[in-house]
Amino acid sequence: MGTVRITGIAAAAAVVLLAALAAAAAPAAAAPPANDNLASAQQIHSLPATLGGTLVGATVEPQEEGSGCASSTGPSVWYSVRAGAKERIAVNLAAAGALDATVDVFHAVRSQLQRVGCERTDSHGLASFGFTASKNGLYEIRVAALPASQLAGFTLEVFLPTPAVGPPGPRLPAGGAAGKVDRIQNINAAYSVVMRAGVSYLVNLANKTPGACVSARVFAPGTRSFEEGEAVMHLRCGGFGLYTPGPGQGGVYSIELTPRESFKTVQRFRIEVAPAGPAETAPGVALGNYGRARGHLDGNGIHVLRLYRMDVHTHSNLTLRLSAPVSADFNLQLRNINGNVIECDCGGSGPQTLARQLRPGRYYAVVSVRDATAGNFSLLRESRTITQTRVSFGSSRAGAGQAVGVHVQVSPAVSGPVTVDVERFDPVFGWQFYRRESGFAAGGAASLPFAAPAVGRWRVRGRFGGSRTASPSGAGFAYLLVS
Repeated sequence: MGTVRITGIAAAAAVVLLAALAAAAAPAAAAPPANDNLASAQQIHSLPATLGGTLVGATVEPQEEGSGCASSTGPSVWYSVRAGAKERIAVNLAAAGALDATVDVFHAVRSQLQRVGCERTDSHGLASFGFTASKNGLYEIRVAALPASQLAGFTLEVFLPTPAVGPPGPRLPAGGAAGKVDRIQNINAAYSVVMRAGVSYLVNLANKTPGACVSARVFAPGTRSFEEGEAVMHLRCGGFGLYTPGPGQGGVYSIELTPRESFKTVQRFRIEVAPAGPAETAPGVALGNYGRARGHLDGNGIHVLRLYRMDVHTHSNLTLRLSAPVSADFNLQLRNINGNVIECDCGGSGPQTLARQLRPGRYYAVVSVRDATAGNFSLLRESRTITQTRVSFGSSRAGAGQAVGVHVQVSPAVSGPVTVDVERFDPVFGWQFYRRESGFAAGGAASLPFAAPAVGRWRVRGRFGGSRTASPSGAGFAYLLVS
């Protein structure tokens, strides 16, 4: 078969035909959404509103506002809503397909856009947050794709969440109450409790959701607004505190509980208030030397700490031994008379030991619970007077076989066992052990017999073995020349 050649007008016509066929076969570019630009933002006339949208075909306007949740954004669409009153407005975004996006809210003030808040989609394509709108305020809502994201559709919900609870709140039951808050629908919870002037009250807040952080504020009687009132106590991320109303300050107090803003799901808590017992506030329970205290702590209730006072009469070595189950997260603190923490075995669990040298004075031991753990415990106090020991020969010179004796002096004048090690000097190999003598110091003094069997240089070193109430101590050397 020969080759067909198209030339001239026929060739030109063929080129046009092929181009037309190719154009017809190629997919048409998607038209931009109607709300592609801020000026053409889709109006939201009433709330709640559920809107279907898409970023397919959307563009980026020149000098478009940046996002507080991403370094840069891609194609975007806009929505506009005007608040009828000062109120909270919530926004939920559910992205379809593999769309990764941010949702931003701006307050339109004349020609300027002021950032209000933002959120970017998570691994499930969801984003949500709330904000407080001013009366008659105009707010622009933008959904923008992240760089390199697939463009797809989405669902946008804009609604009025449950209003914040104001003071004083319902009465807190005597045994406490459990509740939940979140950053969108239930942004706070409130309870009221009666407190009498001069009575100390323990307030305990337990976080029940791992990773969550519910905080509490306590407000004085007569508070009309949590936003404008001044709290008399703060419990940040749970924990406990003690509050005592002053003269004329008794009445109905309000407690507000709020969630951590960065935590996206429901945050559960338990709150309880009760008068502090004698073991929970000053002066505390007396704990004598070798005294053992027992108790039970529960981070879900009101029994969250025990306070023990200790009187130290001499310069002493103090040891506190806490026995508790491994599952119990307890702290053991030693505080001075001014309440300053001078030693802390904190952050651990199970058995703990705290040791410290103390000058005479009053001190406090505090056993407290962390988190929502619970368990029984026992606390043992051991105080032993710090001693000093001196040793000497009856004479610095003696003859061979002459009895000189060894004297041991313990200060302060305590009683207990003593030992002395006798050494002789070898001119070639130095000091060598000879023998050990044992005795008992009564009222701080002991004498042990000794007679050097041969001429030469001798020395002795003593040690007080300690007792139940006195710490051991060692002494330096005493020397003897035997001629």
